[in-house]
Amino acid sequence: LSQTNIPSLTAAILAARTRGGTTYAFGLYAGALKHSLHLSQSELDTISSAFFCAGLLSWAPGIVVDRYGPRVAMSTGGVLGAVSLVSYWLVSTGMVLSVWLVIGWYQLGW
Repeated sequence: LSQTNIPSLTAAILAARTRGGTTYAFGLYAGALKHSLHLSQSELDTISSAFFCAGLLSWAPGIVVDRYGPRVAMSTGGVLGAVSLVSYWLVSTGMVLSVWLVIGWYQLGW
């Protein structure tokens, strides 16, 4: 098993499945987000555009992989992704009142 790519492939597939959920499922939770945070449509559109901007920065993880290797890139991306999801939770529960915090962390979470 150590001579195959199956563990790496499995990890990559699982990482890809967990990371895209917030982007593609935005329409499912956008109404609840708008209602619970009392957002205007313009503010909700700003949050939605953060996903597009993150896609524009998708070249950055490739540079990290080339320079430091996939283990560092996956570890860093996982930590930053987890922090971005925790910041979503903090804003949605009212513990942090800045929507821009969520947008900033999402930009960093690969």
